[in-house]
Amino acid sequence: MKICFIGPANSAHIVKWCRWFSGRGHEIHVISFTEGKIENAQVHLIDISVNTGGGDLGKLKYMLTGGRIRKIVEEIKPDIVNVHYATSYGVAVALSGLKGYYLSVWGSDIYSFPKKSPLHKALLKFSLKRAGHLFSTSQAMADEAALYTDRKFHITPFGVDMELFHPSKRTRTDDGKLVIGTVKTLEHLYGIEYILRAAAIVREKRPDLDICLRIAGNGPDAEKLKALAKDLKIDEITNFLGRIPQEEAAKEWANMDMAVIPSIYFESFGVAAVEAEACGTPVIISDVGGLKEATCPGESSIVVPTKDAAAIADAMIRLADDKDLRAKMGSRGREYAIEKFEINTCFLDIEEQYMKTAKHN
Repeated sequence: MKICFIGPANSAHIVKWCRWFSGRGHEIHVISFTEGKIENAQVHLIDISVNTGGGDLGKLKYMLTGGRIRKIVEEIKPDIVNVHYATSYGVAVALSGLKGYYLSVWGSDIYSFPKKSPLHKALLKFSLKRAGHLFSTSQAMADEAALYTDRKFHITPFGVDMELFHPSKRTRTDDGKLVIGTVKTLEHLYGIEYILRAAAIVREKRPDLDICLRIAGNGPDAEKLKALAKDLKIDEITNFLGRIPQEEAAKEWANMDMAVIPSIYFESFGVAAVEAEACGTPVIISDVGGLKEATCPGESSIVVPTKDAAAIADAMIRLADDKDLRAKMGSRGREYAIEKFEINTCFLDIEEQYMKTAKHN
């Protein structure tokens, strides 16, 4: 098949989709508003000089790209068009006049965008209405999207490479340390500050525990979080690793004694939790839908209320004191990840959906 993805070419998720489908022998094209090079995919850049994370006035330029998108699609003549992100890209394609395309919703386009104003809500409804088929990475997000459409979503969870993310990546010996961490974008909605606050509580309550925090990722709150670690007097035990590639992320998850993913508003899926589980690492998650769907609460994960550092600290101490529980939860997490989120299983399902509607020449 000839597949055209419409979405940000610099997104790790788009790259993952392109790599998998090109690996299956499909011809891949990407229409993007941002620059990016993807192996074995042809990227068609529509440069509108707008930061996708910028203000709404600037994003109005997206709506003027429908004709250009349609022209590129007509030149490519793909069997499948899959638009990623219901707003911005989704609205632009909805205005282009294209029909029969797949629309994958991402998260903020469903959870936060429509709450900004009646106009934002109307744009989302319009985007969801015009798409030929709807994808959602979790049932939780599909349920949220039901506020804006009565159409059904096919659930397409983010798959994880179970060979890359594997317990064998653990290289630590029994060094006596308690390694706790996460691999996430450092921005407010992911609640990284609550990992720091919880660690400070644990250190005060249990000075006998030799805690080491490892936080991988970059983002707008990086400097603020470093300052918070200093204020909490845990900066000497906290390692900010910056953005790391997938190979390093696998090693980090595997070498943690527990992972913490304390998102405070929403998680469209929770791929970080699945990566940690795949590495055999027990996870502490906040009580948001996508994360609970990505784990097996009570078996591979401990669920705590959002914005509750004390509850996270209690969960940390519980896992710290019970090595057998950590091992049991880690083993169950690996089983659950393989059962539900193995990358080939997830993408084969999407490929099957494509095959049902592909226009073969």
